[in-house]
Amino acid sequence: MTSTPLAEDKLSISTRIAYGIGDFGPSMSLNVLIIFFFFFLTTVAGVPPNIAGTILLISKGGNAIATLIVGSLSDHTRSRWGRRHSWMLGSAPFFALSFALHWWVPPLTSWGLYSYYLLVAIVFQVSFACFLIPYSALLTDISENNKEHIRLNGWRFSFAMVASTFSLLLMQVLTIGNDEPQRQLPILGTVCAIAILISIGWCCWGTEEAELKAASRRVNFQDLKQIASNRPFWLLLGIYAFSWMALLVAPTILPYFIVNNLRLPESAITSITLIMKIATFAALFIWKPISEWLGKKASFWLGISIWIIGNCGLFYLQPEQPQWIYFIAALQGMGMAAAYLIPPSMVPEAIDWDELKTGQRREGVFNSIMLFANKMAQALGLFLFGQILSFAGFRESLPPMEQPESAIGAIAITVILLPTLPLIGSLILLFFYPIDIETHQQTVFKLQQQRSTQTSNQ
Repeated sequence: MTSTPLAEDKLSISTRIAYGIGDFGPSMSLNVLIIFFFFFLTTVAGVPPNIAGTILLISKGGNAIATLIVGSLSDHTRSRWGRRHSWMLGSAPFFALSFALHWWVPPLTSWGLYSYYLLVAIVFQVSFACFLIPYSALLTDISENNKEHIRLNGWRFSFAMVASTFSLLLMQVLTIGNDEPQRQLPILGTVCAIAILISIGWCCWGTEEAELKAASRRVNFQDLKQIASNRPFWLLLGIYAFSWMALLVAPTILPYFIVNNLRLPESAITSITLIMKIATFAALFIWKPISEWLGKKASFWLGISIWIIGNCGLFYLQPEQPQWIYFIAALQGMGMAAAYLIPPSMVPEAIDWDELKTGQRREGVFNSIMLFANKMAQALGLFLFGQILSFAGFRESLPPMEQPESAIGAIAITVILLPTLPLIGSLILLFFYPIDIETHQQTVFKLQQQRSTQTSNQ
């Protein structure tokens, strides 16, 4: 059975750019945080790795809880600024300031120092959730067209990749004549904070929220039962959480592998991750047409397989041949692009499926649940890494040559297995995911008919 082709519902280029640039400043900050914060805590601030992992577990747990609350609240917000825009604008100052404070080492010791970083991390993670949930839900408020979702996410992650690359280029410039992270990172943090304010403001100014398409009400027990019965959503939830767990854990572990196992200088962290980000950005332009040609499922499978091959290549690297890390980083970056682009583009499919079955439009709730699982998976991954380092005898604030062999061996194992195992899990779940291009087109066609019937009966 085939359905009538859907209208293209094309958006203007300025709208696509405005939506995409909304993730520029946040992506700069998140990229710097992912790559450098754990490393900063253990090698500059002198925080033990198990405490650093606990700080990130608690703060990301706060982020995960905030996602559940903010999603429902943003769905029901009424403001002349728009239900999504008001949350994005309100969170921006807290988001920016708390990020800048991550990179200051206060004159405190022991638990006073740990408490400071915990407080700053919690404020950042909660304000980040207050931005990200409405921003993600804004996608379906702008357009309901499946191809437009891919284009918008393509613009979003293109700007995200440019932002990530720019932050690393800036870090590379700051290392010229100054190889001390405690001086470089506060400057970088200030630049990122300014970028957060500008990009969120631009996004809100350049996008327009559509009127509510279905009656909106508070989530109740019946809603939870309906969501629980949405099989495509729960499969996608696992795919999304596993793939983004790997996206966060891999670059967090990589600096330790570069410095301690390959015995390269700390400045090499920036150049290697820069190669990875450039490869990811370039691959976005490859995966977009591939996903439209082969479909999202096949494209995701191919991209993740490439990433896993790159991870396995790390096993063969030795300190005598560190140049191969650049090739492997590029290979990993190609696979990462598929994980960045495709799972978020699949979320509207589950939302449309839910509206067809229930008559309710719950973008905020669905995005909240997705990000809750995402953050908890990330938090557990980082917590596990911190505990492994601590158990293996990693010594904070010491030159890399002084690390015990047990810690170096633990880093070599985790840099491969911690990203690879969740990626394999995402591929297993993808096998059972039931929505393809034709299925979603039929869903949207029936949904348009259902809305037309509801409108004519009013």
